[in-house]
Amino acid sequence: METQKRQHPIDGTEGDPIELKIAAAWTKNYRIMNPNETISHFFGNQILQQILDQPECLGIRIYYANEVRLNWIQRIFVTISNFLRWIVGAYGVKHLILVGSDKDGIDQIPEKVPTEVSENQDKVMVAMSFKAAAARTIAEQASPCPGGAGCPENQLTR
Repeated sequence: METQKRQHPIDGTEGDPIELKIAAAWTKNYRIMNPNETISHFFGNQILQQILDQPECLGIRIYYANEVRLNWIQRIFVTISNFLRWIVGAYGVKHLILVGSDKDGIDQIPEKVPTEVSENQDKVMVAMSFKAAAARTIAEQASPCPGGAGCPENQLTR
């Protein structure tokens, strides 16, 4: 269920690149708050392209899901746990960070390479920059649900 009015229709431009430093900090925050849990999922380009090739498809929405169905006692404990996290301020906005991956499962993130070397009082200073930034993009969600543009109401959202 949406909590905010839609600001614009979906037009295929949703999503923005995110800097590696921010993405790394956010994924570290998640790992700290969710120890011993899954930290990423990989989808092959064929299934992503198959979805994108559908008529009028402008993007891909990714849902959080869990295969475990909680009984009423477990739901109470989860509710209490979530309440305690809220009390201590251990809640943040969930984000999904998307990166490409190669045939060996190596994430395609911008690489730092030396671009300039200068000497300053017997110390070598190396300036770093990102190589092939256009070819290696890290992305984050742009329209979260509920609250973002085009949030559907269907079997996956109720």
